[in-house]
Amino acid sequence: MKTEKGMVLLLCLIFLTALTLLGLSASAEAILQSKLSANLRESEQAKQSALSALSFAENWLLNLDGLAPETCTTACIGLKLHATGNLPADPEFKDLSWWENQGHQAGVDPQTAERLSHIAVASISPPYWVIEAVHEAPLPEGESTGLQIWYRILARGSGRTSAGVSVVESIVVRSWSAVENPELTIKSGRVAWRELR
Repeated sequence: MKTEKGMVLLLCLIFLTALTLLGLSASAEAILQSKLSANLRESEQAKQSALSALSFAENWLLNLDGLAPETCTTACIGLKLHATGNLPADPEFKDLSWWENQGHQAGVDPQTAERLSHIAVASISPPYWVIEAVHEAPLPEGESTGLQIWYRILARGSGRTSAGVSVVESIVVRSWSAVENPELTIKSGRVAWRELR
């Protein structure tokens, strides 16, 4: 009789131990899933911030009036439009201070410093964009005199923490007239896009 009571107690203890281990395993799995979900949300927010900055930069460039802006090979003042080869080979890995010094904050007109919109306000830092003129050629024959310029636009966005950073890049082609002519039809648009980080 005493042996039977001891066996029941032992079986209960084994059963309780198994249930405890099962519960701990389930809670560890739930914690892991929660962390994965938070990381995914963080990286998606950083990507959306970068895409918003890229869209702002593209629209600003494509809607710019007048003659083609000048590129700069040294430190720029006002509009920072970099010449071909002026940017490092891996700008996607540069820190925020590099982006602040070499580019422009999204939502702010780089020529007037006027805030046009608020982009990615929930991010830990504002998104930035950098633009480089990578190639230029005269307009095809039969077109107005002017230039066709290919621009490389890079945009950096962040999430709610400094760990979440995304960098995207696009190539935009823009035709510029040699003389200011408001009636001229300008051919322009995005020709390529990719995510760098």
